Amino acid sequence: MAINRREFMRRSGLVTAGTVALRSGNKIIWASSPGPASVPPSDTLRVGVIGIGARAIQDAASFLTVPGVELVAAADVYKDRLVRAKELFGEKLETTGDYRRILERKDIEAVLIASPDHWHKTMVIEAMDAGKDIYCEKPMTYTIEDGFAIMDAEKRTGRILQIGSQWVNSPLTDLAKKWIDEGRCGQITLIKAWENRNTPAGAWFYPIAPDGNEETIDWKSWIGPAPQRPFDARRYFRWRCYWDYSGGLQTDLVVHHLNTLHYLMKEPYPRSAITYGGTYRWKKIYPETEVPDVVQTLFEYPNFTYNVSLTLNSSSQGFGAYFMGTKGTVQVSETELAFYPDDALDDYGWVVATWPQKMQDEFVKENNIVGINQPWSPGTARVQGLGEHYDIIGDPTDLHVKAFVECVRSHKKSKESGVEGHNAAVGAHIANMSYRNGSRKVIWDGKKASVI
Repeated sequence: MAINRREFMRRSGLVTAGTVALRSGNKIIWASSPGPASVPPSDTLRVGVIGIGARAIQDAASFLTVPGVELVAAADVYKDRLVRAKELFGEKLETTGDYRRILERKDIEAVLIASPDHWHKTMVIEAMDAGKDIYCEKPMTYTIEDGFAIMDAEKRTGRILQIGSQWVNSPLTDLAKKWIDEGRCGQITLIKAWENRNTPAGAWFYPIAPDGNEETIDWKSWIGPAPQRPFDARRYFRWRCYWDYSGGLQTDLVVHHLNTLHYLMKEPYPRSAITYGGTYRWKKIYPETEVPDVVQTLFEYPNFTYNVSLTLNSSSQGFGAYFMGTKGTVQVSETELAFYPDDALDDYGWVVATWPQKMQDEFVKENNIVGINQPWSPGTARVQGLGEHYDIIGDPTDLHVKAFVECVRSHKKSKESGVEGHNAAVGAHIANMSYRNGSRKVIWDGKKASVI
């Protein structure tokens, strides 16, 4: 059975659970551990999980790397997930098919919400009203309107909310931000990002459990606010493939990129989006799927454009982004960070060479130009080679969860609260609006908080 990157790191002995390190070559230059070996009982944080599926199990494992965190309850509409939760986290774990049982428990201070997108608004607001702090998996919202309701509840209740786009708490992202803030890249005018997968699981065609039926799954509770339909195991296990519950690639993956971009570039939201794409591959194999397996979106910001491309048809290049500036380019991925200095030349010798020789000589002398008459060749920028390169050991989700726990204990606003979660989701939503309306440009008026 294949293991994920987190398990590989832990089994290989490179890091202990909850530790994340930044490395340059063979030198560890920064490391974070979960915290002290023990925490006073009064500081114990009791956490409940709503929706204990695949990603929630990973998140829950990250919670348990933080000293003083106790996982005490889990809710899910699928009975066998509750069985598995006890196998993983112990028989003392309370399990329930009704998430409201968790919200009713006075001893639970925080909840991890990892339900499908169409349930996020309801569960987040009810959890806030129940006095819980919330770590909610991305995207924060299923619709733009959901974001306003969540932000209102966050302000009204004063609860801590953190959305689960973990890259804002990655040391790679913090170092990239330092480089950009200090002007190392110069003026950034173009940012290109990509994310590519080439597996059925990467396209959300997860296996349908042999006992996935109406006896084991509370279909009515799962459907909730979505359009009512007869039971369909495909919709339950592969919900990201359907517009009723998800925004596909944009809300699953592009929100990660947008949230990180907004953090790095100090921009709250895009001004517009236009998306091209289609369901080119997986429709032939799984005709029931609705969301595209290829999207290319051009986002417009005041001083730069952002082009993000995603495909579920190829794994070439994996995940990453280029922040391209006049002095250099930052390349960042989930595991690596590099800086490429850019020494731009005003290499117009090939043009000046068409002038009379006397005029050339006077121009060179007046402007103190050296080497203007050197033979010209295509490409006017001399890249001096790799300036710096770093990679990460460990899982940034551990850091993101640790940051949430610290915010709960200090009651300080998280790096990715309602505003940040809403703005990243807005970008994904307007990108989907463009795609679903024939690739028309969709403009977002941030001041009026509405689509034009």
